[in-house]
Amino acid sequence: MELKMLVIADIHNQKITLKNIVDTVNNFEAPPTLCLVAGDITNFGSVNDLNTMLHIVTSNFQNTLFVIGNCDPYFELDELTSSAKFIEAKPHKTSFFTTIGFGRNNPQIKKRIFRKLEKKNEKVCLLTHTPPFGTTADRVSIDKHAGSKEIRNTIERFSNIFMAISGHVHESSTISSLNGCTVVNPGPITRGNFAILNVKRNFQVDGTIYNINEM
Repeated sequence: MELKMLVIADIHNQKITLKNIVDTVNNFEAPPTLCLVAGDITNFGSVNDLNTMLHIVTSNFQNTLFVIGNCDPYFELDELTSSAKFIEAKPHKTSFFTTIGFGRNNPQIKKRIFRKLEKKNEKVCLLTHTPPFGTTADRVSIDKHAGSKEIRNTIERFSNIFMAISGHVHESSTISSLNGCTVVNPGPITRGNFAILNVKRNFQVDGTIYNINEM
């Protein structure tokens, strides 16, 4: 048994490209059953923009989880009209593992996440906006990294995190590994990027990054 998922990030209000991607993926012979969205859904837009983008995704993928990024608005949960699930510091049971989100740079949220990770005996997928520091997922040039040291330390601290999904750094479209954890940055929707991941029961992850402009 395995779980197939679509991973997208950095939509930045690009409606046409987003719709092309979700429509195309939904028409795959074996489409994913889950979509993870790693923030920057809008481009410093409104809550209405956020809802509009998420509705495009959920029209094809009812099972959608998301965090916000630095270009997204803060909002109250009752302002969210999309059926997508906002999982900031909220463990969400995803088939045979748990997904926990961390998009906002908030110390109190970090503490809540750490407490929940410490209590988790099962495997965890960490969905963040910013990638872990010092990996291929946060490289803005050959010798410059723009990721989060705290997220890296979290992955190294909790061995039950088997997969870490992020975006933010547009230059680093990659699937790599950090201490046995699969690290994924699909690259931005603004460039037509997305990833398809297959998560196996033994928590091995096979994945491919695609570009809609090359399909």
